[in-house]
Amino acid sequence: MATDIDGSHQHAKSGKLYTYNASYDVSRGDIRWRATMLRSDDVRFERAGNITANTPAAETIAEQAVRDAVVSAIDALEDDPGL
Repeated sequence: MATDIDGSHQHAKSGKLYTYNASYDVSRGDIRWRATMLRSDDVRFERAGNITANTPAAETIAEQAVRDAVVSAIDALEDDPGL
């Protein structure tokens, strides 16, 4: 069963604001996530990933791990626009 989270992140250097919606699912210690990110100028990006948590507490840490992964993806968009 997927869990949805919403959030926002402002890139420190560019000052651009992003909002995002991410969904994730935890299965056997793996956290699979997918996010849609919308930049303040209405440019939309989609990213997905897998986080291998290797812990029985994967369900507990999943939301923060996904938020961290989405923020890293946003920062990568700004720091290396070719990705």
